[in-house]
Amino acid sequence: MDAPPARRASARCTTRPHKARPSTGMAPRICALPLPQQIADHLGHQIMNGACAPDSRLKEELLAERYQVSRGPVREAFRILERSGLVEIVPRHGARARVFDPADLGSLFSVRAVLLGLAARQATEQARPEMLERVATLVDRLRRSAETMDISAREHATTAGEAQHVIAEFSGNRPLARMLEELTSRALWRMAWCETPLDLNTRVRRQQSARFWSDLLRAMKSGDAAGAERIGRTLLEASRDCMLSAMKAQHRDQASDDHTPASRPARRRASGKSMNGANVPAAEGD
Repeated sequence: MDAPPARRASARCTTRPHKARPSTGMAPRICALPLPQQIADHLGHQIMNGACAPDSRLKEELLAERYQVSRGPVREAFRILERSGLVEIVPRHGARARVFDPADLGSLFSVRAVLLGLAARQATEQARPEMLERVATLVDRLRRSAETMDISAREHATTAGEAQHVIAEFSGNRPLARMLEELTSRALWRMAWCETPLDLNTRVRRQQSARFWSDLLRAMKSGDAAGAERIGRTLLEASRDCMLSAMKAQHRDQASDDHTPASRPARRRASGKSMNGANVPAAEGD
């Protein structure tokens, strides 16, 4: 059985861990990663899933108690998450989960589009049958999602992300693969899955996604490296544009509600109900 985090901490950091306590089941599973990275991975997952709300304060002392370590590994985890774009460290105020920024979303997707296009070109030039087989399996899943709507928007996006990972892996370009994976994790968090998904909610949109992926697979199978690059870029640019459009619509609706006096008490009552923890619906895909 794996040891609890506190028992493994001393081998990887200079700070003294707290005395080991029985596991609460909330700490990340122990693996070969350094302790701060383990904490960052687990905490980052919570931020992406909405368990830590945007702009919520992340308290060192509480997290140190939770993970059964001293504050040193927690601070280092905050720095890791800050580099990943999930946490903002404010001088004299500590760390907070970052607030969703529409401008960041567009920029991240634009960079990802370029990287995926390059990965698709290089993977096509490699022409590995194993890669084509794995991508084909994932594309079939996306087609089924578009036809039957049998999975959530989050699951559809995750499947597409797996296909991107496979293409990057077989591109033979390790720096590209690392950058694409890091940006993908940031962008998926910024899609705000903890609330109403911003993309892939409708059959029409999923059909468009499945068509892009089918076209990309076809280009890769035929050895059309230039076509694969073009389609890979277009695929993510379309996702970016749909999400930004959905965000603008949300902001318009919110602005309209703010100017409607009758809507304000309803929002306060809903907010109070949520704070009391009663009958709060789970996020889609959780």
